[in-house]
Amino acid sequence: MVLLLSIDTLRPDHLGVYGYEQFTSPVIDEIAREGVVFDDVTATASWTLPSHTSMLTGLYPTRHGVTGFDRALPDETPTLAGILGDAGWETASVVNVEWLRKENYKVTRDFALYSWAPATLDRRSANRWVTDQAIDWIAARGDRPIFVFAHYYDVHSDYKADEAYEKLFLTPYEGVADGTGWQLKQAVLPEEYIRFCRGNDEPNQCRFSEDFVLDETTEKIHFSPEDVRRIRELYDAQIRQLDAELARLFTSLRRLGVYDETLVVITSDHGEEFMEHGSMEHFYTAYQEVARVPLILRGPGIPSGVQVDAPVSLVDLLPTLLARAGVAAPAEIDGRDLSRLWSGDTEGFGDRLLYVEAPGGIPQNRIIGDYFPVYRAIRKGRFKLVVEARSMTHALYDLQQDPFEQVDVKDEQPELVAELLAVAEERYTRDEDAEPEPSVQLDAESLERLRALGYVP
Repeated sequence: MVLLLSIDTLRPDHLGVYGYEQFTSPVIDEIAREGVVFDDVTATASWTLPSHTSMLTGLYPTRHGVTGFDRALPDETPTLAGILGDAGWETASVVNVEWLRKENYKVTRDFALYSWAPATLDRRSANRWVTDQAIDWIAARGDRPIFVFAHYYDVHSDYKADEAYEKLFLTPYEGVADGTGWQLKQAVLPEEYIRFCRGNDEPNQCRFSEDFVLDETTEKIHFSPEDVRRIRELYDAQIRQLDAELARLFTSLRRLGVYDETLVVITSDHGEEFMEHGSMEHFYTAYQEVARVPLILRGPGIPSGVQVDAPVSLVDLLPTLLARAGVAAPAEIDGRDLSRLWSGDTEGFGDRLLYVEAPGGIPQNRIIGDYFPVYRAIRKGRFKLVVEARSMTHALYDLQQDPFEQVDVKDEQPELVAELLAVAEERYTRDEDAEPEPSVQLDAESLERLRALGYVP
């Protein structure tokens, strides 16, 4: 059995296994001690839809094409669930965000068993129904091997956990930061976009929901360091609450007698910003706070207590899981089987190019493209080039010496910068000039749910 757990918006550096000092993740840490931890994993995008599509196809966004709000996965593109289903596996997916709804974007289209319910920002308790559904499917499994994909939205804003978990992390504070998605959004919005909305007669260009409309009264929020500290604490409380929910899931696996035979995979689609580069949330940038994600594997054939430092990508998930299942991966994918890395064989991984793409849903989302700086990144070994998608302004960072991306070293590496810029211009100019016809037409209800999550103005 394979159990893939995607915890939306989870930063690895807020987990104990990745060195975090707060006690946020005892259950995840225990899974990590029993398996392999990948320390340097790059997401393919800084938002949910393209990143999960890469997880489930082994392709970068420019290859699978799901780069914006109006792009569905082409029918001819193989998925992890479809490949395993064709090989005789039972496949099941429980998800709770609009981006993963099979009827719209088709990312989860090949799961034989499927359950979806919309996420809400104002939830407080753990999303127990995701766990319950996964347990029910596992308990009712037949003779065939089963692949279960469970997506948790519990760590995403709003940052609200049950009081018992908040008490573990919240320190005295007298400011205004409350961790709500709308407050975070007001800290992200560019001043020129706010000015545009103050005099705009088209409400759909400035309306994120019925309750959040940018108008002449809107002011940009500027968080102080104390405000950011409180927001981080609220975020940590949500991680601890979700970690406790995972304890319930793993306890059920043990009760059903399948824990030892289950390949457990814990990962995320992207991280979250806490003003490291002047912004909050995710979606627009490509810095490490949103691009680096956790990846932990534990189960049959996986060694325990191993840490892998080689840089890898979420596109590597599909070929790795197929290899563990004894199923051949498609030839034309971007990912690689990671299994030889935990044996110490890193040849070919050090200087391979890794990409962070599809920022902010552009080029399809013109409001974002016109007013928000949006970034892509190309990684080669220890170096990472961050490129602003519209202006092509760029900076190069040496992640080995500067993991927080504070010092631009492009003048010290002109040949590498020229090489990576040439790749960026060829890879992305071609795609933006093509402008394919939309393949998704969202209904009013779906659009409103995305607005409620803060994505669609």
